[in-house]
Parts: sequence; C-alpha cells; structure tokens
Amino acid sequence: MSTALVVMACATTKPTAEWQDVGFSGSFGNLLVIGASDRPTTRRLFEDTFVQELAAIKVNAISSYKVMSQDQVVSRETVEAAIAGLEVDSVLVTRLLGVEEGVRYHPPTYYSHYRAYPSYYRHALDYTSPGYYTNYKILKIETNLYDIATQKLVWSMQSENIDPSTAQKIIEEQISLTIKALSGRGLISVKP
Repeated sequence: MSTALVVMACATTKPTAEWQDVGFSGSFGNLLVIGASDRPTTRRLFEDTFVQELAAIKVNAISSYKVMSQDQVVSRETVEAAIAGLEVDSVLVTRLLGVEEGVRYHPPTYYSHYRAYPSYYRHALDYTSPGYYTNYKILKIETNLYDIATQKLVWSMQSENIDPSTAQKIIEEQISLTIKALSGRGLISVKP
C-alpha cells in the first residue's frame, strides 16, 4: 500500500498554499496524527493510514483516537494530557475547511472527415455527441504541523481535492501530498 500512496498516477489532490516558519530548524520523528472529523470511521481510517505510511519511511507516529476519545474537544490541554508520557515531538492536524461546487463543460465530439457532401448528414448524426455539463465538488483541506516543545505552528498547507470519488482515495492522496511536502522541506526525519 505504501508505494501506491507515494506514486499516484492520477492524483486529483493538489496544494494551493503552503507556509513554513523560517525561524524553525529541525525535523520531527514522533508525530501525533489528528484527522479532525466528526465521523469516527473517517477519522480512524485517515489516522491509521497516515501512521502506516509514516512507518513505511521509518517515522514514528500515533493515531490520536488511540489516546483521545472522539468526544474530546481538540485543544492544547486535551492534546497535552493525551500525549503526557509519550515521546511525541509534534502534532499534525488535518481538517476539512469546506466544499465548493463546480461545473465542467465537456465539448461535443464529432467525426470531421467527410469524403463527399451527401455523406455529411449521415456522419453528423452517427458520429456526433453533443456538448454537456457535469457538476463536481472541490474539497478544501488544511494540514498544520505544530512543535510540541514551543507549541508553535511550524508548517501549514492548504490543498484541494477535485471531484473526490471515495473517502479512501481522498485520504491516500492527501497523505501522499503531505508526506512529500514534509519530507521535501526536511520537517520529518525520514530514515532509509
């Protein structure tokens, strides 16, 4: 599963904005992963998949649902209480910011090689499909990385998932995008 997440052939998730604290230097190797969702199944699926993908590159992580209940409000106090005694050095939080609707136009397709004028109408009817519109959704997602030692935000990324087909696909693409960004900026300690 990990190689499928690292190389996505037709990814529909893309970054739209990214920020990093220029005053921060260092990397993290023990993350608490929080998938902020009011759906327990989605939260568990996201967090467990993320933890598995981080483990594949030898980065330690723990799913927040294992140390915090679904009913707990995520705050500094609840996170600190949940990670007390654990070797967590950072908190990664991903949440859905919103959903936008879009409309896409698909132009007509037609066969344009007519040998003679009389065959035009037959080919025009047989080999033409009219243009049409389809609706699609754009999921706006935000991921933040916090340093436990300073309690400061050190990195943030906003991304869009265009026309999501399944929750699993969205999760896989978001995780792949996030790991690529974090490792590219040297914010996670990737071990060979």
